[in-house]
Amino acid sequence: MSFIDRFVSSLKEKDEDSVSVPFLCRTIIILIIVGIAARLIIGFFMTHIYDMYHWGVVIQNINSGNGLYELTGYFYTPPWGYLLGLEAFFQDILGVTVIGEHLTAAFAMENIAWYYTSTVTAPGFNMSLKLMMLVSDLVVGYLIFWIIRDLTKDKRKAVLGFALWFLCPFVIASGSVIGMFDTISVLMTLLAVVLLRKDRYIESGVMLSLATLMKFFPGFFIFIFIAYILSKNKQDGTANKKLMMFLIGVAVTAFIIFLPQLLDGTIADSFLFITSRLNEGVGLDSGVGAVAGYAAILVYILAIAVSIMFALRIKRNDDKEKNDALLFDALLITTAVMFLYPPLPQYVLLLFPFVIFAMMHLDKRYRIPCILIMIGTSIGALAGGPTDLVAVAAYTGLLNLDTVMGIIQGYTDPFLGSSPLMLIGLIGFAIQYVGILAVMWVRFGERIKGTIFKKAKKEDAAKQ
Repeated sequence: MSFIDRFVSSLKEKDEDSVSVPFLCRTIIILIIVGIAARLIIGFFMTHIYDMYHWGVVIQNINSGNGLYELTGYFYTPPWGYLLGLEAFFQDILGVTVIGEHLTAAFAMENIAWYYTSTVTAPGFNMSLKLMMLVSDLVVGYLIFWIIRDLTKDKRKAVLGFALWFLCPFVIASGSVIGMFDTISVLMTLLAVVLLRKDRYIESGVMLSLATLMKFFPGFFIFIFIAYILSKNKQDGTANKKLMMFLIGVAVTAFIIFLPQLLDGTIADSFLFITSRLNEGVGLDSGVGAVAGYAAILVYILAIAVSIMFALRIKRNDDKEKNDALLFDALLITTAVMFLYPPLPQYVLLLFPFVIFAMMHLDKRYRIPCILIMIGTSIGALAGGPTDLVAVAAYTGLLNLDTVMGIIQGYTDPFLGSSPLMLIGLIGFAIQYVGILAVMWVRFGERIKGTIFKKAKKEDAAKQ
């Protein structure tokens, strides 16, 4: 049986021990149609052109025969660049020849902020890239459905989990408006979790390595994965062997990915995005930027410490029935802690599935953080408003570019010491951040209150 046949068979397979349903049930099909339609319509009309412009530069460099790091323009580790190379190949087949151009009428965009540009990418180019994000969103939705169905044996929860992901405005906006590739890293992370739970340790290591090299956040999970392998297999004496299989998957994958850079001496360039962002902050003499730079480092150190702490908790566990609950609890809190340094909305894509799993499997109270995160990130992701209409106005004639630029002028002019764009963005980020803090409160709130009340009682007793 081929891989495709096994995949189709798995979609149709029913779990005999539960009330679960096959993935392609009527409700899911309707949700898929609605979600795809929303992505295509919104994606056609709205594009945050800054990131798309950079992907266009990279693809242009690839088309000219240069490597990822031979010309300035690509600052990430190689996996996303390889996918852009594949995208360039498909664009050539589809006849996408216009990437974008520098538009005089859009010069005012340069004055908004550093993350706006007057080099506007064409809708055809934008949509070809967004289709990749759409497919990734759909696969992530399936993995969320599969994991919830496997954990809870509840068809309603599995379908709801898929709907929360695939119809969430900020999930749609991240790929179809912003055009960032975080959803692909989430896909690989969830595949790593699925393979880990199914004892496919080499493949799990491969996926975690790829997820980390796509966006470095999943790398914080490695201690948790190691502890899970040791705990699950310690009774039959195979823990060390299986751990070695996992680590081989991680190391060999990283070596293969970086081999071209090792050979041409550009390995340092592969980490420019991380090193430059940190140096930009800590390199400043004073001000908010310097504080933010050091805060990011402190938060990431804290995330490592929390990951290790939860990993030790998993390793000490002797009850196999609790392994999954401990695993998803650890992944949730580690992700929430690493995002205590205020993340961009698209980064929160990694946290969102774990909040959904926690709400469905661990504690219903996580629905409040889930709602807050959905609202806040959606506002933040769509805060650009009229600035995201420039591409469709410039190339299609469906909207008048001068009219759109006039609206943008009013949307970005000072208002109450800021601008509508910044105020809406800050409101979204604030709600998003409260949602992340709410995750921490649901997990630790009762313990904190118990400690406070216990201390208060001791003080009262001492006074008496």
